[in-house]
Amino acid sequence: MTGNLLRGPARETPQPPEPTRSQRAAAAIVGALSAAGTRLLFGLPGGGPNLDVVGAAADAGLPFVLAHGETAATIMAATCADLTGAPGAVVVTRGPGLASAVNGIAHAALDRLPLLVIADTVPARDRDRISHQRLDQAALGRSVAKAVVTVGGNEPERAADLAVRLALAPPAGPVLVNVDPDGRAAGSGGLTTSAQAAGNTTPETRASAGRRDDLAPLATALKAARRPVVLLGLGALGHAGAVRAALAGRGIPALHTYRARGILPDSGAEAAGLVTGGTMESPLLTAADLIIGLGVDPVELVPAAWAYAARTVLVTEYPAGSAGYFTGGMELVASLPAALEVLDSRRGRHRWRPAAGWAAKQDVTARLRRAAVTAPGSLTPQDVVTTVRAQAPPEAIATVDSGAHMLAVMPLWPADEPRRLLISSGLATMGYALPAAIAAALHAPDAPVIAFTGDGGLGMTLMELETAVRHRLRVIVVVFNDSALSLIKIKQSATGQGGAGAASYGRTSFAIAAAAMRVAAASVTDPEELAAALAAALTRDGPTLIDARVDPAGYPVLLDLTRGDGGRHAGPEWDAAVRPGSGE
Repeated sequence: MTGNLLRGPARETPQPPEPTRSQRAAAAIVGALSAAGTRLLFGLPGGGPNLDVVGAAADAGLPFVLAHGETAATIMAATCADLTGAPGAVVVTRGPGLASAVNGIAHAALDRLPLLVIADTVPARDRDRISHQRLDQAALGRSVAKAVVTVGGNEPERAADLAVRLALAPPAGPVLVNVDPDGRAAGSGGLTTSAQAAGNTTPETRASAGRRDDLAPLATALKAARRPVVLLGLGALGHAGAVRAALAGRGIPALHTYRARGILPDSGAEAAGLVTGGTMESPLLTAADLIIGLGVDPVELVPAAWAYAARTVLVTEYPAGSAGYFTGGMELVASLPAALEVLDSRRGRHRWRPAAGWAAKQDVTARLRRAAVTAPGSLTPQDVVTTVRAQAPPEAIATVDSGAHMLAVMPLWPADEPRRLLISSGLATMGYALPAAIAAALHAPDAPVIAFTGDGGLGMTLMELETAVRHRLRVIVVVFNDSALSLIKIKQSATGQGGAGAASYGRTSFAIAAAAMRVAAASVTDPEELAAALAAALTRDGPTLIDARVDPAGYPVLLDLTRGDGGRHAGPEWDAAVRPGSGE
């Protein structure tokens, strides 16, 4: 007889049920993400496999952040990828969920950010019967993503691992993961047709297929150069420490793309400001006799003509098509650390005056500040940026939406570390700043995060304020409120296109709307009110919205200085301190 007499017969411990195919697929996806360093999952789930993915994330200790819109959730996930280097992850439902996420996927694609977009799909066995919410998700994914992978009933672990590796392989980007527990792709281990070819070689092998590592043209160009200028792009972010060590103290001016800001500290002598393909960089590039690009991807630059005579040599770690943008340029697909060694071998041979880069940047910022135009009872865009920067601590992270206000924020907000000033560069999408700020605050809860947005961009994402409230995030939203799409109005006035209401909104109080969502809020009309509102916001644990009434009259001048002919003319700071003299 077995068992204790007092307790009765021994009972067998019940075994947990075998996981379903959907649960196994979900566990494979979460396992691959966790192994790659992903620490947050964002999204708006539907039913079925969506909920299994959220459940698997909970079991693995991967917090899920519920957003109000798929585009915003996808931008949040992409921002986490930007800040950490690990794949971002977002879960959306099939059909409308995936369709709504496309803008965020496109942002990740053009800013080269690794991302897994996890969507359920109409099961393969039901495709002849069900048309409700059924889209050709593989075709939709292929239009904006690097690859499409189906994680299904056969070998889900292999398919999930491949999806992560594809997202991370240079150039990094988004991969759509369609979850079909019963789906099979013959001979591909769970891959859709779009990714079958990717299964024949490793992502790492394909990423390095274009590498030549022949830097002799760079060395030759440097031998003859007396006024080289370096352009730093998004591809240099992964080597920020090495770039800083190689260039700091060299005296060679270095211009940063939006995404590369902070690789060299703006407080240093070499950081010369921005390169956007516009004109504010023109005086420096016109004076250069060699332009060297490190990690510059032309997706970061505005589609303007490249009008500089200096020889241009661009080093990238993946084929970026740079030579097509930089007229007469040469693209070398090679290791950036190796390129930095070539640069280092030419130390001290240039003829720039001391702190030439810093003086060029000061010339631009001085002209931007002098261009401020305002009416009584409102703020200039420059007022907003300089007042907030003066109050914010050095560790603050700023996110910037697309729109006219970015013409003031990007050149006037100094960055001494990478990834402290974030913007959608390649896609330049509106509706970026608030979702990105939420992700940044989740990533760095001890640092205040400031989201600079226009009224148009905030209107697209307003409900995400509730997400910030729910998670008690230290996000300060600064709204440049002028009741218009100001950048479009400038273009409209220049061309005469569109009707009177094509780019104007009714007057809106975002402070009242924010207060209704339990966000601390204030409306401000001058620098003193703005400074007081910001000082109070910096003491709060939760979010704050500051509704800044901005006079848009100064935007055309800002546009001219940064993108138009006004930026081609150097000011007195440049003439006195930068332009090479008799020592040439």
